[in-house]
Amino acid sequence: MNSPAFVQLYPTLRCNQYCDFCFNRNIRGSVSTADMPEKDAYALAGILAEAQVHELDMIGGEPMLVPWMKEYAEYITGLGIRMNISTNGSLPDTVDEFAHICGELLNIGFSVLGLRKTHDSLTAGDNFLKAVTGIRTLVRKGGNPIVKSVLTIRNIHEIHDFAGYLANLGVRRYYLLYEDFIGRKNLNNCLSFPAFHGFYEKLRNATRGNMEVGFVAASGFHKHGQDSHGLCDAGRTKIALLPDGSAFPCNLFFGFPGFRLGNIFTDGLEKIWNSSVLDIFRKAIEKRCPENTCRHYSTCSGGCPAHSYFFYGTVQKPDPRCMIKSCTGE
Repeated sequence: MNSPAFVQLYPTLRCNQYCDFCFNRNIRGSVSTADMPEKDAYALAGILAEAQVHELDMIGGEPMLVPWMKEYAEYITGLGIRMNISTNGSLPDTVDEFAHICGELLNIGFSVLGLRKTHDSLTAGDNFLKAVTGIRTLVRKGGNPIVKSVLTIRNIHEIHDFAGYLANLGVRRYYLLYEDFIGRKNLNNCLSFPAFHGFYEKLRNATRGNMEVGFVAASGFHKHGQDSHGLCDAGRTKIALLPDGSAFPCNLFFGFPGFRLGNIFTDGLEKIWNSSVLDIFRKAIEKRCPENTCRHYSTCSGGCPAHSYFFYGTVQKPDPRCMIKSCTGE
């Protein structure tokens, strides 16, 4: 592959919520916190189109805080590039402006963590009803919004009820996200990947016929049918960009300067994609996880290398979320 299949972009690091599990606070102070200038965003669109990048994930930060986002979504999808926007839904009037664009090439995903009391508690905000308003709007106008919940020990008790609530709203796509622990001092109260995946399977079976339930976790845990030679998809199918154009193997490496690949505006995509830093993600490896009795062993290459690097200082050890005794088991 001569270029990534998709790119993760933080157009901004600003956010109007303060989720207690957010790992982005780990990168503040080490990078520029200014928004991506509009002219740079359009320059990036040209770079991606020329390289035939198929997909752009707008994450952050809260992308809907960027004033040029709607026009940019129209422009990107007009180039034939799929665009996925992850929002906390706190700006329902802004979400409404995207309704006419939503379709095959534009997905809007709402991060909602449970029912009202739980969601507002975990986000230190009061945005649950605003997010629901945005979801209702897209459903009413024929859209197919995605709702995503980070699964934690603080919301796991009500996720089945929440899925039923979403189905009643007309939501047809719901995803569970595996919780990231980068930036924290310990792994207290984390779920192991087997525990997370086991819960996902039960939810999928319980909601079968009502909605599509999927999950999002580091590709190192689940290779999705790909070969198992690389650590994960970082540097193999994707790269990630900060608002100033700085490039990294994935967004979870933003806080680690040693993994900076260059700047897409000054160095170009080809040089970034051929960076020797990415060799460690691409080369063949031996299995890093010693738990060969785990039901995920054949599709797991040891979890997320960014978590291994944060906790151990190396990407070659297994993801500690599954290796620490306190968070193993189902």
